Formats: sequence, structure tokens, C-alpha cells
Amino acid sequence: MTLYFFLYILSIYSGYFYIKNNYLIFPLILISIFPLIKKRFLFFLSLFIIFVSGYILSLKSEPVLTEGNYEFDLSVKRSLKNDYIVSKDNLNFLLKTDLDFLEGDRIYGIFKVEKLDFENDYEKYLENYDVFYRLKIFKVDSVRSLKTVNRFRAILVNRVKEKYDDQKISGFINSILFGYRKDLDTSLKKDFINSGVIHLIAISGQHVLIIYSFLFLVFYFIPIKKRAKVLVSIMILFFYSFLTYNNPPVVRSVIFITIFLIGEFTGRRVDRESLIFLTFLFMLIFNKSNFKDNGFILSFLAVYGIYISTQNFQIKSGFLKLFLTSITVLILTIPYMMFQFKYISVGSPFFTFILYLPFSILIPMSILSIIPFFGFFTYPVNYIFKFIENVVGFSERLYLMYNFQIDLILFVFLETIVILIFYKKFKFSFVFSTIIFFYVIYSINRFC
Repeated sequence: MTLYFFLYILSIYSGYFYIKNNYLIFPLILISIFPLIKKRFLFFLSLFIIFVSGYILSLKSEPVLTEGNYEFDLSVKRSLKNDYIVSKDNLNFLLKTDLDFLEGDRIYGIFKVEKLDFENDYEKYLENYDVFYRLKIFKVDSVRSLKTVNRFRAILVNRVKEKYDDQKISGFINSILFGYRKDLDTSLKKDFINSGVIHLIAISGQHVLIIYSFLFLVFYFIPIKKRAKVLVSIMILFFYSFLTYNNPPVVRSVIFITIFLIGEFTGRRVDRESLIFLTFLFMLIFNKSNFKDNGFILSFLAVYGIYISTQNFQIKSGFLKLFLTSITVLILTIPYMMFQFKYISVGSPFFTFILYLPFSILIPMSILSIIPFFGFFTYPVNYIFKFIENVVGFSERLYLMYNFQIDLILFVFLETIVILIFYKKFKFSFVFSTIIFFYVIYSINRFC
């Protein structure tokens, strides 16, 4: 059943590329669940209904706005490297300016609206997040902050900058703790990409697990009931999720930990594999932007790879298991990397193996270093950072990046084959159903 469910999710994601009306897909997803549960062969019929209905009934989702000068009350959603994503009445804009703003700031003024051409990769990336227009500031009347969480995040980000004079270190720490990448050094980011460990500086489930383990260790010495410790830890993790812009991998990990702990307290066994897929499905239903979030898709592929590794590799050696798990995750994510990013880095297992422990130490130490009276932790943090920087910098001497480009059909084919290879329990009926699935995808691709 799990393989069918995995193929179902993969198909829904593929179908999204053919459906322009984002809201239409959700009722179709819910409708298609029923035949999936009742009879598996009807699953593919439901997929066909999703694709065809979505294509015929969908409407163009791009907002229509005439170029010119407008008076706007804008909210700053994200700080990018050299500009900002701002919103007005559910419309997102790219704001290019030399002025400094913080997430949550409200900007009142007059702005010039220009349509994006989507001629470069950066603008195509913005299109995935429903950004279709560029703003230039004509006049700013006032700027004020309204959101408490965003203001608190800004305080923490500035606290890191105060503690670490080197902008390369402060930008790195703000990236791994809060997902704030505006100050992340460009050359450092390039080294992480080349070495295949860019996921280590992106907020992920690994960071949440490390932070939860750190909280559990701290609360171990506090004489309160276990349930109270767990409850407070969960509340802190949910607040941390808000601090990281509700980053999908963080939300997923927080949900995992919460459900797992509730299951322990109620005495009920939690099936981790089912939990992975159900969390994936609900996060898609409640947040349509996750369809276009590469971090969200890669996060779940990585988590499923970790789960498969625990089932396939019964090895006592922790370091060997870590290395084999890294290879499994790399193989699972390669098709998606070729499909969306047009490249792969084969150095991921090796560098993940080397850097996993330093990162596991660095994250809690970085948190402690910005707390009053614990500033002395800045010294070990600096040394660990220098080690990490040297390791990823070494990758520049190696030829680890390979350019590949595949289309949607080949992506689905490769991803399914990889799952079949790693998953030991599958039947001929699944292979037969997969062939039918490819035929449906190919037919719809020609039709569209």
C-alpha cells in the first residue's frame, strides 16, 4: 500500500505542472483519495480525472496589473540577498532598493510597478513563488513594524551580528539558525553547493532534531515532570517554526516530533512511514505554495531515504550507517535535482559524513553564544566554522558538479525505479500499474 501511496503523491506533484488554477487541485486530491483507499486499480483513473479536469477547468492564476505608479501599503515578507519580496492584498512583488528593511515591516509610499520578463533563472525562481512584478521606490512616507514574531527574529539576527564581527560567520550562523540568508557570503554558499551539502545551511529537520535534543538535555537538569518538559519543548519548537518563516522542512519535523511524542504518552505505536506520507499530503492541502517549494519536496525525499535506510541497513556502526544513509538520500534526490536544478553533486555523502558532527555541535553552541553570560561559546563556534569553511572550500579543487537535464516523464520514471530498487516488498501488479501510469502521463503531456 505504501508504494501506491508514494506513487500517488508523486503523481499529484507531477499533475501540478499541468494545473494552472492552484485551488482547483485540492478538491480533486480529496476525491482521488477514496478510490485509492478502496481499489488500487481505480487510482490511475482518478489521476486521469485530476489531470484532464485540471487542464480543462483551470484559469490563469497570474494577476493582471497595469504598469505605472501606485500608492501601496506593503508588507515585507522575505529579505533576499539584494532585494525583498513584499506583498499587498495577496499580490507578491520584488522590491529592489538599497534601503534596509526587516521582515514584518509595513512600508507606506508610492512605487513604480514593472512586469518581470522571466528571462533569467532568478526571475523564473521568483515566478514559482507567485512574484510577477518588480517595484521601484518613488517615495516612502513611513515604515513601521507590526508583527511581534518578525521583530523578535530581527532582534536575534542583530544579536548574532553583534556577537560575531566577521560578517561571513554571522551570515552563516543566521542562515543555519533562522533561515536568514541576506548576509550569507556568496563564495561560501557556492562552496556548499559544489560540495553537495547546501542542505546543511538550509533550515531542515536535522536542525529541529538537534535543537530538540539540546532542549531535552537542558530540561533534564530541571526538576519538573516529564510531560511538562515535553510540552514546553514542543511549544518552543512551534515558536522556532515561526522564527524560520514556517519553513516547510521545519514544519514537517515539528509535526513529526509532536505526533511521535503524543503517541508515546498515549501508549500508541506510531507508524513512521505512514506519518511521512500523511504529513506530506496535509501540508500540500493546507499550503498550496508547497507545490512549488523545492526545499519541501527535497526534504520529504530525504526523510523517506532515511526511513528506507533504517529498514535496509541493519548496521551497528553509527558512522557507516550515516554514510550509507547519505548515499541513499543522494540517489533518491538525484532525479529531482536533474529535473529542477539541472545539476547534481556527487560529493554529498562524503562531505555530509565529515560535517555532520561539527554541525551537530555548532548549532547548540551558536544558540548558547547569543544568550547573556554564555558569550564565551563564540570562541569554539569560530573554530568550528573555520573547519567547516576549509572542508567545503577544499571541494572547489575537485570536479564534483555534473550538469544534467531531464523532463517530467523521465523524472517520474527514474524516481519510481529508485524506489523499487530500495523497497524490497513490491509486487508485479505495482510494476504493471507503473507502466499504465507512464502511459497516462505521456498521453496527457502530448495533449497539453
